[in-house]
Amino acid sequence: MALLLVVALPAAYAGCVQMPDSGPIVSGHSESAADASMPSDIDPQPPQQGASRLDVVNGFLQAMTAWPVKTTVAKEYLTSDAAREWNPNGGTIVYDSSAPPSDDAGQVTVRLGGASRLDSTGAWRGPAPAGDHTLRFRVVREHGEYRIANPMDSMVVPSTWFQQRFGEIALYYFDPEAKYLVPEPVFVPQGDQLPTALVTALIAGPPRGLGGVVRTFVPPGLSVGLSVPVSAKGIAEVSLDGQQAQPSAEEAQLLLAQVATTLRQDPAITGFRVTLDERPVRARNGDSTLPIDFGSQFTASGAATGNLFGIDRGRLVEGDPANLTPVPGPFGTPGRDLDSVAVEPAGDRAVGVTDGGRTAVQAPLSTGGPAVRTLLTGATSLARPTADLAGRIWLLDRRSGGARIYCVQDGRADVVRVPGVSGADVRRLVVSRDGTRLVAVVHRASGDEVRGARVATAPSGRVARVVHPFRVPVGAGQRIVDIGWASPTRLAILMPNRPGGLFQIEIVPADGSTVGADTLSTVIGGHVLGLAASPDPDQPTYAVLKNTLVDVRTRVSTQLAGSPTHVGYAG
Repeated sequence: MALLLVVALPAAYAGCVQMPDSGPIVSGHSESAADASMPSDIDPQPPQQGASRLDVVNGFLQAMTAWPVKTTVAKEYLTSDAAREWNPNGGTIVYDSSAPPSDDAGQVTVRLGGASRLDSTGAWRGPAPAGDHTLRFRVVREHGEYRIANPMDSMVVPSTWFQQRFGEIALYYFDPEAKYLVPEPVFVPQGDQLPTALVTALIAGPPRGLGGVVRTFVPPGLSVGLSVPVSAKGIAEVSLDGQQAQPSAEEAQLLLAQVATTLRQDPAITGFRVTLDERPVRARNGDSTLPIDFGSQFTASGAATGNLFGIDRGRLVEGDPANLTPVPGPFGTPGRDLDSVAVEPAGDRAVGVTDGGRTAVQAPLSTGGPAVRTLLTGATSLARPTADLAGRIWLLDRRSGGARIYCVQDGRADVVRVPGVSGADVRRLVVSRDGTRLVAVVHRASGDEVRGARVATAPSGRVARVVHPFRVPVGAGQRIVDIGWASPTRLAILMPNRPGGLFQIEIVPADGSTVGADTLSTVIGGHVLGLAASPDPDQPTYAVLKNTLVDVRTRVSTQLAGSPTHVGYAG
């Protein structure tokens, strides 16, 4: 039997919940978290009279696969004290396989294969520690029957069950300065109870350890009513309880933006209303019933310009594929000799690498702005820059002794230490538009790796530290040519399938999750130079060939004017 460590479900799921059944439409080979139709209900069997210790442990594991999710039967396999104290909301273990349980003097042992874990919010936390691959149950007699006295504080379910019933979706929090909404991918049950699942997970707060990375304006200690009903007109009623003080006008705006953006992922919802202890939470204009696009101004994935940018004969060009012309600013003048370039998310400035990779400079795209400014000089081999909405410029210097990463902010270039990345042989670095995620391609003899981490900032807005290092399991044993953001939470990764002939592009979750998340894999013929990718959902992800762009999802080809290199979007 396959076993997967799954994060603990919110308390609202202890009775009965279902999960979402919608997701992005993709072409090529895809692996979806949910089937087109929801699986049938599962009603587990309660303990039978005279059951053996092995029967009780097997029954307990089976009871955790109840669908819709509920733990009432699972608790029947526990002693009275254990049932009162058991906290299945502590996390989830999802496993691929398990060995037959063994019984040794009252302790039943179950060994799991391919176990992964989710935290209490439903966020993916990667492979389970070695200690979590072995479950040890102390089984004792109570009232003449065997019962489990030490259940783990988590749910434990097979990956096959999990993939059919859970889907990855985002909860939205704010960056530390409360300027932009930041998506945090979590797994929640699919089905009619999706709005309830989303709100329950959102009010639980951000995952632990993300202080300085994200913040929430949902007051602590709240609970959701019995459910989040959606009317025939698509209005979601969000009733929050907790005896909390009413938020200020500014806090209310931000709280409502979090709720709206999180609920917006359910296409059935057109509007919403939030009450806190039965009092409506109102927007600045006094309205309490709001459209579902409320707070869209805080979304970080939208682009200031839909233009493409590239380098043609050393100059920065912009426009649509059929008409790429030099920008009017300094980078568009002859003789500029840019090696690589990144246009900042606001679309008004660009950062270019010159002097054979030794210097990074910044300049406006238009005329009449500030002069060209040097950001860093004396480097060894700067890769293509990346920039975030906070105005930070990220530079990767591929030095012979190992990579050094700089963050340039307010005219100062600080070295940022990234575990598993700094000092390694790094080929490419990208930072999310909201500035909270950093991902790099690390070259190894056995095959390139994609490694990432979260970026925490100090109250001053400067980068304080890098936390939660992770690895994205893709391209085992392969070389990675390029990487980019295909959505706020998805990475596009370019790998040679057959050098010089075929290239493979995979769009995968940026959190490294391997079970239950939508992925896309497609193969492009010809020599692919790189990717033009954007987190903006309205912009296609392109494979860039010498004179052609190929839409990764639709496979539609578009001719490029001239022979530009380093083609991409702003931000």
